[in-house]
This record gives sequence, C-alpha cells and structure tokens, in this order.
Amino acid sequence: MVSGKSFSKTGPLGGQLGQVVTQLRQVQSAVVVAIAALRQQNCELDEDIATVLQRSVADRLHEQLERLEELAQAAGPERPS
Repeated sequence: MVSGKSFSKTGPLGGQLGQVVTQLRQVQSAVVVAIAALRQQNCELDEDIATVLQRSVADRLHEQLERLEELAQAAGPERPS
C-alpha cells in the first residue's frame, strides 16, 4: 500500500482526486483493521469473511487508489487564471 502522498502541487482536478484518495484510504484502513480483527478471532467463518473482504474490498480499493493517484498527478500543476 502506498500512503501519505501529497496532492498540494496538483491543479483543481488533482486536488479533488486527492480528496477522494484521502477518503478512500480511510475506508481502506478500516477494512484492513476489520480483516485483522476477524482473523485474530480465529473463528471458522471469520477467516472466510476476512478473505472476502481482502479480495473483494481491500485489493480493489488498492487498485483504484493507485489509478486515482496517477490521474491526480496527470492533472498537472494548478495554472493561474
């Protein structure tokens, strides 16, 4: 996972994408904590649920966050009006 990237040098679109990335990173963190908690409980169904969360949510979030970060950087620096 990549985290802590700054979007302060991007333009308006990049800034908006940066805000989305920040919010999705918070969601991703919550999912990762839930996965760890489920696995720690070591109940048969909890492991299955954790695997579903990992594959269906955490992995997809990671892929989309990487793409959004690329788009934010491609938006380029803010231009004066």
